[in-house]
Formats: sequence, C-alpha cells, structure tokens
Amino acid sequence: MKRKSLTKKQRVEIFDAHSGRCHICTRRIEAGELWELEHCKPLWLGGADEPENMRPAHIKCHAVKTAGEAATRAKSDRVRAIHLGIKTQSRNPLPGSKASGWKRRMDGSVVRRDAQ
Repeated sequence: MKRKSLTKKQRVEIFDAHSGRCHICTRRIEAGELWELEHCKPLWLGGADEPENMRPAHIKCHAVKTAGEAATRAKSDRVRAIHLGIKTQSRNPLPGSKASGWKRRMDGSVVRRDAQ
C-alpha cells in the first residue's frame, strides 16, 4: 500500500487540531523542533492512511513507539501466515531430508535432489 503524502496545509491543520502537542508524550512541540505525523492506529493493524488517523509526535517518541511495536507486528505477521497456510522454509534443513538439496541413493552415492 502506497502511503499518501500530505500537503503543508494538511500537516498544519493536523498540528493545530491537536494544539501542537505530541500524541505520545503529550508535551508541547516547540517552534523549530522536528516532528512527524504518527498513525494512531497503525496501518498494519488496519488503520486508515487518512488525516483523521494521524497525530503529531516528536521524532524520538515516534521512533520509540515504532520500535516497541516491532515484536507485536512480527508475531501478528507470523500468526497470519500460519493461518493462511504459508510455510516458511528452514534456513538450515536437516541433511538428507527433502528440504535439503541433497539425496543419498541406495548405492550410497550422494546427488543433487533436482538432478535425478
């Protein structure tokens, strides 16, 4: 999903609608201080990419919040993949198993599984 880029006017409207306060720490964002727009309900949880779902936040506060959500997001993605029947391939398959690229023949020789 491609995120919408907001105009300066839209950013100012969102900033003013929330009285110039950081959505996360509730401190005032001072003049000249860098800030970002943060999605209240994250996009990966089904949040809308609309101005109604966006709030101003300090860059550091936003980074901490996003990092804190990383584990939850990863688990959510894993659970969803399992639910959909998507299997992940092992990085180190057991030698000789069907997941490895090698096969031992009855005569004891070892060959690539795809070259029979």
